[in-house]
Amino acid sequence: MRKEYRFPVCCMSMVSMVSMALLPMVFVASVYGQDAVTAGNQQTGQQKTYELDPVTVIATKTPKKLLDAPGSVSMISKEQINAFSAEHPFKMLHLTEGVWARQYRGLADYWARPVIRGRRALMQVDGMNWYDYGYYVDTAAVPMTDLEKVDVVRGPFSALYGTMAQTAVVSYTTGIPEGREIDASVAVGNWSSQFYNFRFADRPFGKDNNDTDDTDSPSWADTMLGQGFFYSFSFKYRTSDGYVTTPSYKTLAPINGPVDPSIPVVTGWTKDIDPQTGKTRYRIGDQGNNWYEDYSVFIKTGYDFSDNTRLWYSLNSSEFEYGWEDGASSLHNAAGNALYQGDVYIQDSGKTSLLRLNPFLFTSDTKNKQSLVHTLHLDHSIPDQLDLAMMVGFNDKEAGTHYESSSRYKAEDSSLTQADLTATFHLLEDNLLLTVGTQGVQEEATVTDSNLANASDEDSIISTREKTNGTNLTLGTFFQAEYSPIDPLTLYIGGRYDHWWGSDADYYSNLAGEFYIEHPDTDDGQFSPKASVVYHPKDNGTVRASYGQSFTAPSLYFRTSSYYWEGGGTISTASPNPDLKPETNTSWELGTEWEFWEKRLRLKLTYFANEFEDMIVSISNNSVLADGTQVVDKTRINADEAEVNGIEAAVEAVFSPDLRGGLFYTHNWSEYTVTKDASRLGWEVNEVPTNIWSAWIGYYFNDDLDLNLSYRYCDSRFDDEYSAYGENSYKADDEYYVMDAKLTYRPYEYLALSVAVDNLLDEEYYEYYKGPGRFTLVTLSFSY
Repeated sequence: MRKEYRFPVCCMSMVSMVSMALLPMVFVASVYGQDAVTAGNQQTGQQKTYELDPVTVIATKTPKKLLDAPGSVSMISKEQINAFSAEHPFKMLHLTEGVWARQYRGLADYWARPVIRGRRALMQVDGMNWYDYGYYVDTAAVPMTDLEKVDVVRGPFSALYGTMAQTAVVSYTTGIPEGREIDASVAVGNWSSQFYNFRFADRPFGKDNNDTDDTDSPSWADTMLGQGFFYSFSFKYRTSDGYVTTPSYKTLAPINGPVDPSIPVVTGWTKDIDPQTGKTRYRIGDQGNNWYEDYSVFIKTGYDFSDNTRLWYSLNSSEFEYGWEDGASSLHNAAGNALYQGDVYIQDSGKTSLLRLNPFLFTSDTKNKQSLVHTLHLDHSIPDQLDLAMMVGFNDKEAGTHYESSSRYKAEDSSLTQADLTATFHLLEDNLLLTVGTQGVQEEATVTDSNLANASDEDSIISTREKTNGTNLTLGTFFQAEYSPIDPLTLYIGGRYDHWWGSDADYYSNLAGEFYIEHPDTDDGQFSPKASVVYHPKDNGTVRASYGQSFTAPSLYFRTSSYYWEGGGTISTASPNPDLKPETNTSWELGTEWEFWEKRLRLKLTYFANEFEDMIVSISNNSVLADGTQVVDKTRINADEAEVNGIEAAVEAVFSPDLRGGLFYTHNWSEYTVTKDASRLGWEVNEVPTNIWSAWIGYYFNDDLDLNLSYRYCDSRFDDEYSAYGENSYKADDEYYVMDAKLTYRPYEYLALSVAVDNLLDEEYYEYYKGPGRFTLVTLSFSY
């Protein structure tokens, strides 16, 4: 049951023609404007400023303009985030190239994750690794109202960031207040959706006292702290009734023998082909609307000791809960009554199948996630000599799944502790930068599956069914030398050695008598080298080339924890494998990037190639129980090798102070070169779209009215051999064309009213679950 709230409260041909017409321009880009654009849009409290030369640190751990970075980097500004999206941290990634955001269950998708160049990207918030013990990201916890920018850097960056940075890093940066900032908004939308946001930030001391009486004197805080002290507080609450995402299916076999006349023959079912198995299945209803509610609090405070020294701390507390409600049976007896339990017959093409109904076929499990993230940063510089950056963080996560149908509750407690230290030495009059650093990451997880005395009460635990524990410790040391022998040329060489230990892995079961096993400790090491060349043939252009190796260590979840999910007539399980090895990748890329038209136009083109080894795959064993329940049991092993190569291209431009836009294209060639299942040899790699298009345009009518449009296309993430059985149905993986629009009106300087429409053309498609249809969100916001 859903808990109570905790707070009161287009035509494809036209698109193809436009795309082909613009294709000769597409090289890849990030244009952020010019001085005239900045000056022309700073007249109101809702400023629309765009950086002339945005600076990133994610690609080298040293400040770099985008043209100087030794990799393909995109930066998404706060203004772009607000203009196109404010409710989900991955939606703005469509404003750049090469990203499949994989948000496939509408607003209630808490485990969305970006896939770039064939694998999941490492995601960080303020330098803190944001994944849990299963390498999933709790997107509900990201403090959207505090985001200052998003950096996307592509390529093998394990040499700087370790595991998960195989193909890309996505870095979210929260802002430091420069003065008093107040933001508040209320939004309502389809599916009874409600969003509430509030943020207050300030530097409260040491302000100008010219307006005070001569007898007034500064307070002790003004004198002692000055303007160095800052803080911010933000709160977010969201809820939605959602829409139907998950139908209920049964796979049935005809009966042999006589038909019992007391058992009713039902109507109302439909049938199709399971896209993943090729078997006929009968749709008997659905599991209801996929509702959710979440809230989070983000607090950030710190002190600027000088222009070169800053210490700050943040606390992020979040809770998220989702489930399905109002599930319905579509099966009716002769009197027209819907049936939810008991034996029924389905008659199809002269054959009769027996189906045993129970109410749990039309429900699914309630899930919740909680996170508490502490982050402490210290940055100190001695200009032109030394830059120091230190970070310590602790990410504590708890998750629970309530299986009412089997009177169980599964609790997952995990934590990640991270400590980073980086030093950059400026040598040879800044012609040589030497960066050295070290990092330690420890992950711990305990998963307990318990029996309940009362199936509907998750707190009525009476005994333990299964329990697993495990710890991963990774220690890494890295270096990078950045040398400029002549002005147009910069050479990079670096590497990182990581050693990780897997320990304290054990398994307890009381399913068929007590059973306990303790897995032996394991350890392994990985060296990840990287080299790059950046050459400026002209001041406004760059040619870059890079080579690197990278890896992703097996997640603690894959190594130690079992998986169980049931709903709608299907049971899925997976067993842990403590002997898994890391996935590795050898990669190179060649790219060019240019600025024209007084830096109002930026073009970029990149070719990349990846060779993956020891890829972790799931070997499935499918079966059907006597009652028609489909059981999928998976085992994970290192088995596959693959190649993923591609081209990323885009162009962004500021046409005038009122008009700007961008167009992006990515083409991936992918195939499995070695597979456990020989029939899959040569297939496209899972989760790698062959073609991705996206485009956006923003028009600003003076300072009162903004109109922003965005479009994205993504073809199927599997090839025809994999998905030959069906499409446009549950578990399918369809291509899609989606257009979003947002109109913002500012009747007063600090007040704005916006109407955002996602999926404007109401495109119907499946990304495993049914994609969200047209969704309208009306927002009233105040900003000061």
